[in-house]
Amino acid sequence: MREWGKSFAGGIACADVNLSIAKGEFFTLLGPSGCGKTTILRLIAGFLTPQSGAIHLDGRDVTNLPPEKRKVGMVFQNYALFPYLNVRRNIEYGLKIQRRSPGEIRASADKYMEMVGLSGFGDRMISELSGGEQQRTALARSLAVEPGVLLLDEPLSNLDARLRDKMRMEIKSLQRALGVTTVFVTHDQTEALTLSDRIAVFNKGRLVQAGPPEELYARPQNSFVAGFLGDTNLLEVDGTDGEAFLAGGLKIHASRPAGRGRRLSIRPQDITLSQKPRDVRNCFEGRLEDTQLNGVWVDCTARVRETALRAAALNTTGNGLGARRGEAVFVSFSEESVIVLER
Repeated sequence: MREWGKSFAGGIACADVNLSIAKGEFFTLLGPSGCGKTTILRLIAGFLTPQSGAIHLDGRDVTNLPPEKRKVGMVFQNYALFPYLNVRRNIEYGLKIQRRSPGEIRASADKYMEMVGLSGFGDRMISELSGGEQQRTALARSLAVEPGVLLLDEPLSNLDARLRDKMRMEIKSLQRALGVTTVFVTHDQTEALTLSDRIAVFNKGRLVQAGPPEELYARPQNSFVAGFLGDTNLLEVDGTDGEAFLAGGLKIHASRPAGRGRRLSIRPQDITLSQKPRDVRNCFEGRLEDTQLNGVWVDCTARVRETALRAAALNTTGNGLGARRGEAVFVSFSEESVIVLER
């Protein structure tokens, strides 16, 4: 895809988008609601036409081709299933549009119903299905036409948390087995981190940063990416040559220079709270303000002078802090865990 954009009466939906997605890659568009993710998906599918630039699929310029000629499958957020057709006929719909033979249509529908765990569901009406079964039906319908690119527009957002986790793993396993190029839209950071080969983070219609999940999480380019992709402590600083000064004169040592007008990011899991000081350069005495049990994690907030810092530790046996709210604690973290950001 070369640089392209789309605007509506209300303003720019996306602009200066320049992305290249590899064959067989699971590529995620991540960002808050209204940042242009779904618009980009609809541009790729052919439901919208860019006002500038070009879209290439498998080396072919498809910018002005209608959706049915792009060999693209799409699963919508609301699944867009036909309520008056049963599961089998929903899955067969695209194959009939392609004018496949009756034998081919039936064999393909059987294949993908089995693949998504819907064998024996062919005669059921859509109203008789659970949310997860509807999601599987929509996925099978898109895969049955054997698309060159599979587009997924927040297909898990209507499912409960436990089913969403299960379907997330099923989608990734299926995508790997088929090797189909997949573009996935979500505002859920967990989905993006667990599913993706690469992630593109968007804000206000523009691409902010793209790369592998590990790279974006460990080396965000600015405070938006750091704050959106995972929890973090974002701290305003004035600093020089590896030393950052926070409100109240608190001095933090960073592994690289922290210039004036920048921010620091420190992930909560990189901060250790203890009742005794640790032998690291960034170790400060503070006061425990709050603790919250979050199942696997224990989330804590400690205040050092005027700065509140959130810390997270695994909720394991014998890993208790031993301090209560209001009591003194030591807050420590390594220089390498301090990420220097542009605003």
